Amino acid sequence: MNIDVVVILGYLALMIVCGLFAMKRLSSTADYLVADRNLPYWVYFPCLSTVILGGGSTFGSASQSFQHGMSGAWITLMFGLGVVTVGLGFAGRLSRLRVFTLSEMLERRYAHGTRFLRAVVACIYAALISVVQIVALGAVLKALLGWDLTVSILVGGFVTVAYTLVGGMLAITITDLIQFVLMTIGIAILIPFGIDAAGGMAAISAAVPPEFFTLTNISGTRLLGLFMSLYLGIMIGQDIWQRIFTARNERVAAVGSISAGIYSIGWGAAMGVCGILAYVLLPGLESPQDALPALVVKVMPAGLSGIVLAALMSALMSTVSSTILASATLVTNDLLKPALGFDEGRELAVSRWVTAGVSVCVIVLAVFVGDVFVALDTAYAYLSGRLFVPIMAALFWRKATWQGALAAILVGATVVTAALLHYGSAAAEPVIFGILSSAVAMGLVSVLVGGPRADDLSAWNEVASEEVV
Repeated sequence: MNIDVVVILGYLALMIVCGLFAMKRLSSTADYLVADRNLPYWVYFPCLSTVILGGGSTFGSASQSFQHGMSGAWITLMFGLGVVTVGLGFAGRLSRLRVFTLSEMLERRYAHGTRFLRAVVACIYAALISVVQIVALGAVLKALLGWDLTVSILVGGFVTVAYTLVGGMLAITITDLIQFVLMTIGIAILIPFGIDAAGGMAAISAAVPPEFFTLTNISGTRLLGLFMSLYLGIMIGQDIWQRIFTARNERVAAVGSISAGIYSIGWGAAMGVCGILAYVLLPGLESPQDALPALVVKVMPAGLSGIVLAALMSALMSTVSSTILASATLVTNDLLKPALGFDEGRELAVSRWVTAGVSVCVIVLAVFVGDVFVALDTAYAYLSGRLFVPIMAALFWRKATWQGALAAILVGATVVTAALLHYGSAAAEPVIFGILSSAVAMGLVSVLVGGPRADDLSAWNEVASEEVV
């Protein structure tokens, strides 16, 4: 057993220990789901950053940059810009709502069952994002250990699920802090080693097409699709909002979100560089999806490669844990609790059981999908196409109604599904058509019914003191 394997196995063991430590400190459902809403800036900022920077932001950007140069970094740049917009626009307002889920917010604003429909849609999205991370996590273990991809997915998924299941958001917070430090150090080590192995910047410039150093080496249609799905989608993801709900106050939520978005933009640029280095150093690479882990194995000496691969695994595991918990929270808080009416003591136990069930489903689906981009594009097409309009209307348009919200969700879902079947998951049309049709349905139906009734807004007005148009 070489030193890199020892490092990776030691890292996996550390994650489980963190989960067990957090389990002993849990005292309530709020602890398990949102870390008791008490994270200061210095904890909140790195934790939100690690949620953003998962398989799509890391392996996805590096894979696309291997094929298109710095333009491949647009995946992560869109995520970062979206979270900056959340921080500038409404993170403080979200923190003030004191809810657990997006669906709970919609129920307060619209009432009449919108919570349940939105919960189902958002749960599917969160599960698909978890699949993205677990597939990429399997690719790292495969590159280092030479295991079959299926075995690698099962092992990586099991460890991540274990610490999430026992420790909830407290465990995720502890592990996210460790993972943020590892991620930052790992990439800071990898890029100089890669540039040196490639012969310096002059040699790299001579070895790649000139367009690799631009941000315009992808089609305008693809860029528009990334904007519509990733920039808009990250702004309404349950995994992002659930982390925002952990902030100590409105200022921490706003400033920490802006900081995390800026950090993510820098991370995207780093992934663009890594993709270009892989293009130069690994010309015979069969799968672009393997560009980042293969680059680490190629340029890093024994020991250091294990540390850097552990850092890359950190980026994935932090997002897996957050999205699995987000999906389980939606099922527990928005579907089971209203239907079964269990109390606080039982809610914590139910949350754990649901987390376990969601985890098994996600790992099995990851084994069958096996491709990062299929899951990523599908998840964000459904999220943005169905839910962006009713969520933004809830926050900023007082005349929005529950009838309009339901129409927007149903029409958007139908259009996105039809467009995915016709154009495929990588096309821009599904999310574009979904958002446009959802907006039309929202506006027409809300206007036709004459706006919301006063009693429908009573619960919302108690917490949303800022005026909306």
